[in-house]
Parts: sequence; structure tokens; C-alpha cells
Amino acid sequence: MEMFAPLETDRLLLRAMTLDDAEDLAERRSDTTTAQYQAWRAPYPVERARELIEDVTSRPGPMPGHWYQMAVVRRRDDKVLGDVALWLSENGKTAEVGFTLHPWARGHYYATEATARLVDYVVFDLDVHRVEASTHPHNVDSIKVLERIGFIPEGIRRERYWVEDEVSDDSMYGLLAREWKARREQD
Repeated sequence: MEMFAPLETDRLLLRAMTLDDAEDLAERRSDTTTAQYQAWRAPYPVERARELIEDVTSRPGPMPGHWYQMAVVRRRDDKVLGDVALWLSENGKTAEVGFTLHPWARGHYYATEATARLVDYVVFDLDVHRVEASTHPHNVDSIKVLERIGFIPEGIRRERYWVEDEVSDDSMYGLLAREWKARREQD
């Protein structure tokens, strides 16, 4: 498998994470407003961020059965704004995407831009048939990002998502490759 090549948009670069990103990742994940709808608790130790990055970078790029995370970098000043994540099913035909931005980077459509570029990558380069995303039903900002891109709400899995000993519902969203391609043809 080839090494992951960075993905570009007009304003952003989605690149493989490096150990130099560990402190930034820990800072972002330690923010309580960021962590409230995620699979971790704040504070998020730098050691744990290093372990996550070491795991991700042990693979050359996205691989079936694994998560792969990319740093979202603003091109004009090389500032890391957050990250996007990609998981591929065992057969490589279904992908799940996720995104997390620093609180100060929200509200500028960076999550929309980065996630749309990630969907382009999985549909056009990886030939994925279906793209999924999930979020807490109260995470209104993330739901807006998903719907802006074209994800369709598919329902709620009740008491499905666990963070340590707390359970919550999980809102499911889906997007088919043919829907994405048709949308891109209209752009």
C-alpha cells in the first residue's frame, strides 16, 4: 500500500499526523466542550495522544478494519485546526468519517470543507460505496456539518454509545457514493 498523500482544499491541508501533533491533540481533546460528545474524557493526557498517533502512523494510510486520523492544517499559516478520521470496513466498501476541531477554529466552515474533501477521497480514490457518520443527538453543530455536506439522517440507535460507564444514544447518518457523485457534478 502506498503512503498516504496529503489532501488539499483551497484553505486546508489534510495530512498524516506526526508525533509533533501530540500536544495539540491532547489540548484539543482536553477541552470539555470538545470532549462532551466524544469517546474520551477530559483531560486527555499527552501520553495517550502519543499512543494514538503511534498507532495511526504504524500504517502507511487508511486500511480496512482500522481508524486513520489526519491533521487538518490551515494552509495560509500551517496552524493545526483539528483532525478528521476515517475508518474502512473489512471489505473496503463502507467508510465512517469523523471530525474534531479546536473550539477557536469552529464557525468558519473548516469542518465542512475538510470532511467534504475526505468524502471526495473515499468515494473517488478508495471507491467506497457508502459513507457513514455518527454523533450524539444533541451535537447540533456536527449535525449541521453532516447535513450541509449531504449526509442523510438514518435514525437513532438507542443507548448504543458508551464512554466509560455512561451510555447515550447515537444518531446515524449515511451518504451513498452515487449521491455524492451526483452532488459533485452539480457543483
